[in-house]
Amino acid sequence: MLNAGNPNLITESQGENDDNSKLPSPFLGLMPIDNPDGYCMIKERMTQALRYFKESTEQHVLAQVWAPVKNGGQHVLTTSGQPFVLDPHSNGLHQYRMVSLMYMFSVDGESDRELGLPGRVFRQKSPEWTPNVQYYSSKEYSRLDHALRYNVRGTLALPVFEPSGQSCVGVLELIMNSQKINYAPEVDKVCKALEVGFHFPSICTLITCYFLS
Repeated sequence: MLNAGNPNLITESQGENDDNSKLPSPFLGLMPIDNPDGYCMIKERMTQALRYFKESTEQHVLAQVWAPVKNGGQHVLTTSGQPFVLDPHSNGLHQYRMVSLMYMFSVDGESDRELGLPGRVFRQKSPEWTPNVQYYSSKEYSRLDHALRYNVRGTLALPVFEPSGQSCVGVLELIMNSQKINYAPEVDKVCKALEVGFHFPSICTLITCYFLS
């Protein structure tokens, strides 16, 4: 657990806290896709990016990374074992993080239910956001029941690209308890954080244009 910077946010990247040990884990057989060394490097850079994001925001937010892994013969996105930042004063966001750990979204799926919000962003390589996920149907957002239970509302999901900009290597999901329409300030902070972690600005500039146009 890392507590550098803003004491109101925590970052965990090497595993989850003790509460997670009480939950059954379906992720024991998951393996990074294709390149384990590259996977570890990307994970380290995302951790650096989230450290920067944590220090630059005062929002009550859960920010979590979804990464592609192999689960048997399928490619799926999981946030288990991935970097995240969490406002420890929001019990609802903490509980929602624990819920998200139990989900996997198919990278190869066709339907909205199979892909989920992270899968759609990964497949389409474009951001998706909503002022309130409670506007979604359960088909569009399979975590809807949990969102209602833990008062999850504003959500933004951004694709994360390798430096060449050709390959999407993950999805960064920002989750809030408040309804939100204008995400431009958050996107600007995320893009600056990704520039710090990945040392390249081009994709971040492109994503920012989605929100400022």
